[in-house]
Amino acid sequence: MNRYQGYLDPNQRTKVEQLVRGIQQAIREARLTPGSKLPSIRAFAKDIGASPFTVSEAYDRLVQEGWLLSRAGSGFYAQRKQQSTSQAVRKQLSDLPLDGDWLLSGIYQGEQQGILAGCGWLPASWYDDQAQVRALRKIAREQISEMTYGHPQGLLLLREFLADKLSQQGMSCHAEDILLTQGATHALDIVCSTLRLDGTAVLIDNPGYCNLLSALRFRECQLLPVNWTPHGPDLQQLEQLIQAHRPRVFFTNPWLHNPTGASYAPHIAHGVLRLAQQYDVLLVEDNVSADLLAQAGPSLAAMDGLRQVLHIGSFSKALSPALRVGYLLAPVRWQAALTRAKMLAALTSSTHTERLAFELASDSKYKRQNSRLVERIAQSTSKAIARFEQLGWQVFQPNSKSMFIWARPPQGVTIDQESARQQQIFLAPGDLFSSDGSNTPYFRFNAAYLDNTQFWQWLAAQQ
Repeated sequence: MNRYQGYLDPNQRTKVEQLVRGIQQAIREARLTPGSKLPSIRAFAKDIGASPFTVSEAYDRLVQEGWLLSRAGSGFYAQRKQQSTSQAVRKQLSDLPLDGDWLLSGIYQGEQQGILAGCGWLPASWYDDQAQVRALRKIAREQISEMTYGHPQGLLLLREFLADKLSQQGMSCHAEDILLTQGATHALDIVCSTLRLDGTAVLIDNPGYCNLLSALRFRECQLLPVNWTPHGPDLQQLEQLIQAHRPRVFFTNPWLHNPTGASYAPHIAHGVLRLAQQYDVLLVEDNVSADLLAQAGPSLAAMDGLRQVLHIGSFSKALSPALRVGYLLAPVRWQAALTRAKMLAALTSSTHTERLAFELASDSKYKRQNSRLVERIAQSTSKAIARFEQLGWQVFQPNSKSMFIWARPPQGVTIDQESARQQQIFLAPGDLFSSDGSNTPYFRFNAAYLDNTQFWQWLAAQQ
């Protein structure tokens, strides 16, 4: 009989993690009371069919984290976890107020269980974990010649790969034209610093990317919201705002827009470029979901010839949200200043993660894997949109192929967000994406998390 199997958490991948999490839970539930002696390392290992080294590592981690007390010559004893001040005041996601910083802070705790109906990334299970294992093994087999800071612009190997890829997409460029960053959000911050936007008027999508809105508010920028239609920003309003305020920059997310899931129609893209050139407005094109486009068209940077556009991309959506590698493609006149801003903020970016991104993106199987991912997103979104419409919800872009669905409940229906919290359903209300935080009946949903009976039953019950 295996007496100690109850101290294993089967939801964890490795035996060490199973032991650590299982013993922590046993202490929380008082199955192991303070002062209780745990079995010896050898006895525990034999009982659960693990090596003594595995149990020893788990015990050591639990001692370091304050869950166990080690007594020389006596063994290991459970003790009540003493929370540090920061741990004691840390709130769970379900307790956080739904304000403008909610998605920027609480949802990234990584500890929350439930239905992340409003989050901004794909589930880890949707990615090819074996591709990541192959890439990591390949990197590990190769001798690392230097353990030092990388190039200020980032790994040359990845920049050359990107230059070739972007050139094929109509953005003629070289490795020297590309700056690698720690994700797209880092790239946006570099742009803000380079352009010295603090306190200035800036054009932004409305609704727009919540992290960017928080960053611009922090810099005390005057936000000039350009309302979106299902085909892109309102051109008439855009021109009126430009004429009235003479802003220097327009931050926009033209393709698979976050949060609406819409994309620029061709005539809207040409209209935005025309106004940018006419009034000398720099366009910052946030194109983080480029590889998830079912039918890729020319980017603003390609249409413009990289004269009036700063182009931002990322590997986080297509390869893994944990892979914080982004890039900036900019007109020549901005390259040196952008690199300097990167160095001033964080010196160089990580050569190791950039090498991993290169191995994954250049893998011969990547295109086929990516096609499957795009198809899976499209199917999930189509299915979820049909369910919303059956319940009488209004979907902003019914033809969206994005993971994002921007939808509002039927007239007269109020969504009880406290009820959602209690059932561990985490929503993203529309005011998080509003330039002024004003109330809106819309919600952002992530279709990848909506194939869940509990979610749809709860939503139907709201009506």
